Amino acid sequence: MVSTAVKVKFISLESELEALLVEAELIRTYQPQFNILLKDDKSPLYINITNDKFPRVIRLRKKQFVFDSKNIYSKGTILGPFSSAYKTQEVLKIARKIFPWCNKVGTNEVKSDEIESEKKPCFYYHIDLCPGSCIGEISEEAYGENIKQLILFLKGKKQVVSKNLKLKMAQKIKQEKFEEAAIIRDQLEMIEYVTKKTHRLKPELTSYALKNKINEDGVIYLQKILSEYLGLPKQFPLERIEGYDVSNTQGTNPAVSMVVFINGEPDKSQYRLFNIRSLNTPNDYQMMKEATVRRQNHRKWGLPNLVIVDGGKGQVRSTLKNWSWSCPIIGIAKNPDRLIIPKINWSKWGNNNNGGTDYKDSSNFLKNLEYFTVKLESNHPSLKLIQQIRDESHRFSQFQHKRKRLKDMFK
Repeated sequence: MVSTAVKVKFISLESELEALLVEAELIRTYQPQFNILLKDDKSPLYINITNDKFPRVIRLRKKQFVFDSKNIYSKGTILGPFSSAYKTQEVLKIARKIFPWCNKVGTNEVKSDEIESEKKPCFYYHIDLCPGSCIGEISEEAYGENIKQLILFLKGKKQVVSKNLKLKMAQKIKQEKFEEAAIIRDQLEMIEYVTKKTHRLKPELTSYALKNKINEDGVIYLQKILSEYLGLPKQFPLERIEGYDVSNTQGTNPAVSMVVFINGEPDKSQYRLFNIRSLNTPNDYQMMKEATVRRQNHRKWGLPNLVIVDGGKGQVRSTLKNWSWSCPIIGIAKNPDRLIIPKINWSKWGNNNNGGTDYKDSSNFLKNLEYFTVKLESNHPSLKLIQQIRDESHRFSQFQHKRKRLKDMFK
């Protein structure tokens, strides 16, 4: 984005609510290519103001849109996208207190005299969140004017809405309709309150669904990193990621764990443990080498798209020494956490019958191998995902190491 931008503009807004509404409106209007996760993904929500006689306000996913022959959505006004269902709900809660509406099923299919005869107000009428269209207490014209202001508000046009309401309030006062003027005054006060700098939307609770979304983003951004540093395709598949970690106490009871993440989520049924047999002295590099050699004897487990080892250049190098598959290997070093990516053309790796190519088997290749050190922001989705894989592999290897140590104690 930085390399292709010609001009940078910004808008200063007074509150989180305004920022959320204006961002959604700008994305909907301009469809920027850099907002691909909000523009094309199936998860963002949209607010739909229906074109019924008494319009309803409902939430829709993009896949629920129904377009006409001219590719135009014909069932009302669409606002959004909003990335968070929780925040969309909070926005609508606020908006409904200012501009009440009715979503009662059947309101728009019956005549006004039939509504009047039913006298069955909806639940929201009793808590002042419905203007009474369900029982004929508001005209179609007045209801429609209320919805117009609601749409402007949800588009982030606070100034326009306030100006319209002030003109309308002055008109009501001039006509000595003081009760109606008082309602408009309350609307203005509520708008000012919810758009203050000090007003904050309620925090979103961390849920499993949100965690899933974070992991999905982590996979997408990790694809971009591998494309940038290794020249891999932008849509390089990362369906299966394997993470490895070594655990021992001064070389005793050594174990190497292999954890598996499928599409960014851990699949514990595919976790494996390697009890190291070749040595019982401190040598994490040799232990990792043994584990990865044995891993390649089990092709039936499936081939990884990416391997992540806990450690820096040394751990990565020891893994590469006997690695014959052409999937990338990267490391995560600590203090601070950063990615270690070997500068390897993976299309030339592991192609011959001996489990490697001249490119790899050159005696000085690994000795002279260079690495990218990639430092990411602490909240970067890819770093979060890789940290989760590292932590899970560490937990699993520690579990086996402690179990072996306890067994030896009882011996």
